[in-house]
Amino acid sequence: MLKELWRKTLGQPVAVGSEAPAERPIRLAPHLTHTGELHLERLTMLLSKRYGQSFDDSQDEGVRHLLRYAARIQDREIQTEFLLFFLNCSPVIQDYLRAEGIIDTGHFLTKNKAMRCG
Repeated sequence: MLKELWRKTLGQPVAVGSEAPAERPIRLAPHLTHTGELHLERLTMLLSKRYGQSFDDSQDEGVRHLLRYAARIQDREIQTEFLLFFLNCSPVIQDYLRAEGIIDTGHFLTKNKAMRCG
């Protein structure tokens, strides 16, 4: 119950009555855990070394680009690091990744989940 409450309210403006919060991207930085930051740094380093990609992971937009790019790469080590980031980040970021389609029905994470559950 507390996890659901945290997921719904942490960092989000409280809606009054039927008023919905404004449509603006969530801020990712306040929701990063210490372990999530570690995996984000490792993911940034791997993408830089292997693919020559550089992202500004100190800004939300840079983190978004990094996550979109990493989700598309079929490199086992990058997908492992992406999975570790996903599992160690807050529910707010997990919901964001699902809602934005970064992790969709065709993604490596959902395929493996379906195979384990089936």
